Amino acid sequence: MKIKAKNKNSKSASESDYFSGIPWHNKSIEEVTGELSTSPKTGLSVKEAENRILKYGYNELEEKKGRTPFRIFISQFNDFMIWILIAAAFISGIIIREITDAIVILAILILNSVLGFIQEFRAEKALSALKELASPSALVIRDGREKNIHSKDLVPGDIIKLTAGDLVPADCRIIEQTNLRVNESILTGESIPLNKIADTLNKENPPLGDKKNMLFSGTTIVKGRCVAAVTGTGQHTEIGKIASMVQEDEESTPLQIELKSVGKKIGIICLAVSAIVFLSGILKGNSVAQMFLVAVALAVASIPEGLPAIVTVSLALGVQKMAKNNAIVRKLSSVETLGSISVICTDKTGTLTKNKMMVRKIYSGSDAVSDYDKFIEEYNRKNAPGNILNSKNIKSNNALNLLLKNALLCNDAYYTDKEAGQITGDPTEAALIELGSFFSMDKSELEKVYPRKGEEPFDSERKMMTTVSEIPPEERNNNQKYILFSKGAPEVILAKCTGIIKNGKIQNLSDEEREKINNNNLLLAGKAMRNLGFAFKPLENFSPEMEVKEAEEGFVYLGLVGMIDPPRPEVYDAIEKCRRANIGIIMVTGDHKITARAIGEELGILGPEDKIIDGSEFDTLTGEELEEQIENIKIFARVSPSNKVDIVGALKKKNHIVAMTGDGINDAPSLKKADIGVAMGIVGTDVSKESSDMILTDDNFATIVKAVKQGRVIYDNLKKFILFLLSCNISEVLLMFISILVGDYVFFLITGDKGFLYIPLLPVQILWMNLITDGLPAMALGIDPPEKNIMDRKATKSREHILSRSGLTLILWQGLILTSGALFIYFAGPLIFNTSNFELDRGIFQTSVFTTLVLTQLLHTFNFRFKSSGIFRRDIFENKFLDLAVVASILLHVAIIYVPWFQNIFKTTALGLYNWLLIIICSVTSVLIINFVNIIIYKRGN
Repeated sequence: MKIKAKNKNSKSASESDYFSGIPWHNKSIEEVTGELSTSPKTGLSVKEAENRILKYGYNELEEKKGRTPFRIFISQFNDFMIWILIAAAFISGIIIREITDAIVILAILILNSVLGFIQEFRAEKALSALKELASPSALVIRDGREKNIHSKDLVPGDIIKLTAGDLVPADCRIIEQTNLRVNESILTGESIPLNKIADTLNKENPPLGDKKNMLFSGTTIVKGRCVAAVTGTGQHTEIGKIASMVQEDEESTPLQIELKSVGKKIGIICLAVSAIVFLSGILKGNSVAQMFLVAVALAVASIPEGLPAIVTVSLALGVQKMAKNNAIVRKLSSVETLGSISVICTDKTGTLTKNKMMVRKIYSGSDAVSDYDKFIEEYNRKNAPGNILNSKNIKSNNALNLLLKNALLCNDAYYTDKEAGQITGDPTEAALIELGSFFSMDKSELEKVYPRKGEEPFDSERKMMTTVSEIPPEERNNNQKYILFSKGAPEVILAKCTGIIKNGKIQNLSDEEREKINNNNLLLAGKAMRNLGFAFKPLENFSPEMEVKEAEEGFVYLGLVGMIDPPRPEVYDAIEKCRRANIGIIMVTGDHKITARAIGEELGILGPEDKIIDGSEFDTLTGEELEEQIENIKIFARVSPSNKVDIVGALKKKNHIVAMTGDGINDAPSLKKADIGVAMGIVGTDVSKESSDMILTDDNFATIVKAVKQGRVIYDNLKKFILFLLSCNISEVLLMFISILVGDYVFFLITGDKGFLYIPLLPVQILWMNLITDGLPAMALGIDPPEKNIMDRKATKSREHILSRSGLTLILWQGLILTSGALFIYFAGPLIFNTSNFELDRGIFQTSVFTTLVLTQLLHTFNFRFKSSGIFRRDIFENKFLDLAVVASILLHVAIIYVPWFQNIFKTTALGLYNWLLIIICSVTSVLIINFVNIIIYKRGN
């Protein structure tokens, strides 16, 4: 039967009718089933379930409608500068009848729009990825019968059954459970599976990871089984809340905001200047058509048409380079932000650590195994492969030999792919299997020699697991045919022990040894390790009918193992590089405070004066208090997804540019909120990847440092070519403005003749300069080699703009000097070239002015190579792409001067040797003046 569910976006389905705000963890099982109007034995009726689907909607996430391709394309024209250029094209084509100019302007607009469209067409898929996490089916009780249904058909009040390996399909309150352990790392960040209970919790508002009687959609049942009542579906699950946060609109990056603001200001200035010149020309007696042409030329000169395309191409080249270094950038606009990062907020589990448990310390009896200490230190730092200690090393240590056999035989985990190191089962037991492999001991081979005959599974109340294995005949002593192995909480195991192996022999366990063992346990616990005690007991007889737990006494103590989710080996160096680059590191984790502190201190993130707070402390802080303290807090533990978003928000209010790394569902909202969201490509969930700006394909924290360096290189180069292009645009505007406004007066003073006026640059010539002769060198500046100290300087904050006051001053004075040579030829050309017919030779004047400005701008690119030295103090061939771009631009310009077809388009005239000599002298002089001033400014600044 097809059911038409209520609109998921309706108010009634989302708030007023839903079981919102009920603290299910505080309710008894009777209260829970009463609130949900359901029965643990019979569940809901089929009819009631259908009614609830109509009322609450399906158990799936809302999907925000994306923009259509047409709307994305149209949005590319929603820019003030674009509107001015459209108007200029309209005036050129319709009013002035300069069809060529109009076509060229429109072609450029379409090219830029296509580039922008391609960039934005990468639609966000975060919600689709979230939906894929839902279990395709669920075992539900309806009308007293068990049946499998699609998980999207679950409703609040459904009673479901779950077993090991199942994905939890909705948020639930546990009704009954047996040895239930759940992996919630994708939500909480805690790598160790949590023991679950059915009892009522009296905590008022505990963190997500402490709600031990609750199950959450998207998490995984690792061990045991349970019956649970569905309390939240769809958008009203914890994943649903995250999805709502992910849906928030993206903020523009600093450079996007800056370029948009500058573009608007340039547009307004250009309209004002065009209006002044237009009216001035009319008052001087010039025709309206001629002054319209001048106004269009001024508008085109004011606007850096090539800037969006060059920014896009430069960022795309940077993205390709990053991809070769294992960093995939999903959004081009994120590259420039990456270079400005001042703080990295990093998740612990799976990002700083390996996201798997590993044995860090072994005590054989009451003594530490020193050989293993040395090995594990080397292994953790270098991730060395292979076996370090083989079976020969341990045969002489009877207690260690038995401990390792215990770890492998009293263990339910197993290899699914030994070559790839893939282990299925509880992470703690998986760590024990890996421990065995370090000592050349294989679990499957060992089980053939010591077949299991009985077991007592782990129980959260007993806190231990026991197995019985048969001893091979050749190893039996004194009719002892079986051996009992037990592992569990150290204090529980120790309490059942009466003996210990010392010097290869079983001895009575003295009070002194007990105290020493307890101290060892406390020492490891203080380092945030998860500890397991091991013991054994020889048995003469055993049969399947016997109760294993009846033999759980009189143990011989074997030792203690401490394990932890260890840091990735490469993280140590990466953090040091971040510190030298003045990039702050903050650990943001859902794990416990003691664990976070241990990892933070080991990696050097947490210093003696730094603070660490947990979720409960965080919730007591007001927004203002968080902002005041945020600079001194280096670790946030047991925090929720919304807390992470608040942390990023507080840092951004302090003018930091924030990167957030993560790999789990819980990271998605903060990845969205951050200036740069960095997801892990291997262990990362689809949600984190689709919510990110950049993905690390090798899950290597050190790759972030490489990406930041490349981001800084790109940011520097963006600044170079943006300032270069704008200084060139200013020179064009000043040339047009000065020549049109006072040209006739200067001309009269020089020649004594009135009424002569020619436009120094035509719109199509300005477009040629802005897109080709300026564009190619600007692209080459975008891949300029980095300065040597690029990773040792202070990180740039968001308040430090590319177009700061000093930047604006620079483009103004450089623009004035750039245009001086062209102005000289414009005013003095008639005298210098000794012409008698100005109208006849106007083409030579215009082409000379045009060429002078082109050559000056091309040579000017070398002034932006390095701030600290002149163009003659460095290898001019260091950036071969720039050299080629300048040569290519000169050759292209020569072509439009001498090729007849181009002459018709660009209104140029062939120049003679004398013209070229004057052009070169004016161009080189202007560039050398700028170079000289640059050196003086740099020396004064240092």
